[in-house]
Amino acid sequence: MLRRIISIRSVGRFRRCGAAGDVTFRRYTLVFAENGRGKTTLCAILRSLATDRPGLIIGRTTLGATEPTYVSENVFAGDVVATDHRRNLYRVIIGAQGVALATRINELDNQIRGKNEEIRENRARLQRYAPAGMDVNAFTALPQDAEIDGKIAVREQELHAVQRATELQQRAALAAVAIPRFPAGVAELLARTFAGAAADVERRVREHVARHRMQERWEPWVAEGLRYVESEQCPFCGQGLAGVDLIRAYGMFFTMEYGARKTEVTDLARQVDAAIGEPRSAAIERTILQNDNGVEFWRQYCDVAALPRVDGERVRGVMEALRQAAQALLERKAGMLLEAVPPDGAFTQALDAFEALRGSLGAYNEGVAAANAVIDARKRTAQAGNVREVQQGLARLGAQKARHEAEAAALCAAAAELDGDKLVLEVEKDDVRTRLDAHTAQVIARYGESINRYLERINAGFRITTPTHTYRGGPPSTSYQILINQRAVDLGDAETPVEVPSFRNTLSAGDRSTLALAFFLAQLEQDPDRAAKVVVFDDPFTSLDGFRRNHTVNQIYKCGENSAQVVLLSHEPMFLKLLWDRVRPEDRKALQLGRVGEDNTTIAEWNIERAVQAPYRMDVDTLQRVFADGEGEPRDVIRQIRPVLEGFCRALCPTLFEEREMMGGIIEKIQQAGAAHPLHPIVEDLEELNVYCRRYHHGTPGAALEPIDDAELQGYVRRTLRLVGHLP
Repeated sequence: MLRRIISIRSVGRFRRCGAAGDVTFRRYTLVFAENGRGKTTLCAILRSLATDRPGLIIGRTTLGATEPTYVSENVFAGDVVATDHRRNLYRVIIGAQGVALATRINELDNQIRGKNEEIRENRARLQRYAPAGMDVNAFTALPQDAEIDGKIAVREQELHAVQRATELQQRAALAAVAIPRFPAGVAELLARTFAGAAADVERRVREHVARHRMQERWEPWVAEGLRYVESEQCPFCGQGLAGVDLIRAYGMFFTMEYGARKTEVTDLARQVDAAIGEPRSAAIERTILQNDNGVEFWRQYCDVAALPRVDGERVRGVMEALRQAAQALLERKAGMLLEAVPPDGAFTQALDAFEALRGSLGAYNEGVAAANAVIDARKRTAQAGNVREVQQGLARLGAQKARHEAEAAALCAAAAELDGDKLVLEVEKDDVRTRLDAHTAQVIARYGESINRYLERINAGFRITTPTHTYRGGPPSTSYQILINQRAVDLGDAETPVEVPSFRNTLSAGDRSTLALAFFLAQLEQDPDRAAKVVVFDDPFTSLDGFRRNHTVNQIYKCGENSAQVVLLSHEPMFLKLLWDRVRPEDRKALQLGRVGEDNTTIAEWNIERAVQAPYRMDVDTLQRVFADGEGEPRDVIRQIRPVLEGFCRALCPTLFEEREMMGGIIEKIQQAGAAHPLHPIVEDLEELNVYCRRYHHGTPGAALEPIDDAELQGYVRRTLRLVGHLP
C-alpha cells in the first residue's frame, strides 16, 4: 500500500511540494483538487514509480507536457478512437496468456533474448568510447570530421581558461553570533558572608548596630570611619578610645579581607558590563543584520531557508535588563559585604530571560550552519558549472574522434549486423502470430462480456459488441461497435464525416467516461494479481448524471474490496463524499492538492464534511441570523435567498436539475412537469421568492436606490427557511 507522499519537486504544478499535516494514506484515499491543480501529474508520478518509466514525468519537469492516462492511451482521446488506442486495448485484453500458448513464439522470444544479450554486450563495449551521458545510438551517429584535432585543441584551451576564472568567484558565507555568557561568580559572591570574626564579637557589633538603627549602609560608614582613627581619641567627638571594646570589635570585623571583598565586588561588576553590556549586544545585532543581508543575497542563487527569527531590540533589552538587575544587587552587596544578598525577583526573571535568549541564539546558529551548508554546496556546483559544460563539449569531441577509429568503427559495424539479425527473428515471429487467433477470440469475448456487465452496473444507456482483433496495419489491434437502442454504431476515426453516426457524435462526454471506466474495471477483474494492486482513479466522474454517479461510486467501492488500496482523485467534492460515506472511518482518508501561489501545489489533509456543506450552510446560517437578530445588509441578505433555494432543490432532486441550474430554470422544469413533479406543491412559493430576489441579482434600474422594507424582508426570509426546513 501507498503510505504517504512526502515531497514532489519540479514536476508540473508541484514546484516545491511538501506534505502538510497527517497525509497518511488509508485503504481508501480520496484526493480533492480543482481542475489544473495536478491530479493527472500525480497519477503520472505513480505510474512512473509502478512501471519504472521515468519518461512519464521527465517531460513534465521542463515543459509541463501531459502523459496519456489509461483512458486516452487505451480507449479514446478527444472525440475519436484512433489506431494506437485499438492496439493498446489489444495488449490490455490478450496479456501474457496468449503468448504462453504459442510455443514457436516462445522459442523465437528465447532467440531474440539471446540476440539482445549479444547486442547488449556489443553496446557495453561501445559505451566505453562514449562520454558520460551519451548513449550508444548517439555515439554511433556521430559524423566524421576532418578538422576534429584542431577543434579539440581549441576546446582544451577554453577549459583551462574557465578553470582559472572560477577560482576568482568568492563570497562570504553567514556568520554565527557570539553567544554571551553571564559571569558565573555573581551568585556565589552575593551569598557570601564575613566569617573572620568570633561569634561574641559579631554579636556585640550587631547589637550596637541594631540599637542605633544603622542596618542600612552601616558597613561602609564604619569602615570609612576606622581609617581616621590615628590616636586614642575619637575623630568625631574627641573622647578617649582606650579600653572601648566596641572599637576593638569594629577592628576585628574590618580586616584586610573586607577590603579585598570590596575589590572583588567592583571587579565582578566590571565583568558583568563586559559580558552583557551594550557593546556585546550591539555586536550580536550587527551579525544578525549582516546575516539578513547575506540571506537575501544567497537566495538569488540557492534555496536558503529563513533563519530563526531573533529580534535585535529584544537581544539588547534582555541583556540590558540582566545587566541592570545584576549591578543593582552588586551595589547592594558593596554596601553590605558582611551580609548575604539574596537575588531578587527582577534578577531572577532577567536571568531566565537571558538563558532563553541564549537558547534562541543557539537555534539561530544552527540555522546559520544549515544555511552555510546549502551555500557551500552552491559554491561548489557554481564553480564547477561552466567547467562541466566545457568538459562535456570536449568529451563529445573526443568521442567523435574515437567513433571513427578502427576498434570503435568495427564495433559500430557489428552493432548494425546484430540489429539486422534481430529484425529477421522478429519478422519470423510475426509470421506465426496467427497461432494466437483461437485463444485471442476466446479471451476477447470474455472481456467484452465483462465490459458490458460493468456498463450495466454503472447504468449506461449503451453496450458494446463483442470485440474483434486484427493485424491489419502492423501490430495487432482491437475493434468494437457501440450498441445504442440495439443499433450498432462504428467507432469511426478522425476522417469520419460528422453526418455519419460514430463514436464522437453518439456518445456524450459522460458516456465516454463511463465506457473508459468499464474497460478499466474489466481489465482489473481479470488481473490475477489485483489483490496486491493499488488502484488509482483520476476523475472518473465527468459529466455523469446523479444516478450514474452513484453506480460509479459503488463500483469503485467494490474495487477497493478486491484490491490492496484505492486512490480516488476528483475535482467534485460531492462525488468524493458519496464514496466517503460508504467506507468505514478507519479505512478512509481525505486529502487535497491545494494551491500555493500561482505555480505550486501542496498535499494536505482535507475536511470533506465541511467542504461539501460549507457554501449552502453559510447561506442558511446568514438567513437564520437575519431571522433571529435582524443583522446583515438587506441587499446582501436578499442575494443569498436564491442560492439557498437553488441548493435545496438540487439536493432534493439531484437527477432532475443540473449541478449549476439557476432558479428560473428550476421553476420552469417544475411547471412543465406539472403535478407529477415532487416540488410542484411549493412552485408558487419558489416563483414568488424568485421574483422578489431577481431585481437585486440582475441589477434592475432603480433597485440599488429603492428602500427595502425590513418587515417584508423578514417575511421572505421566514418563508425561505420554512421551505428548506431550517426555520429556527
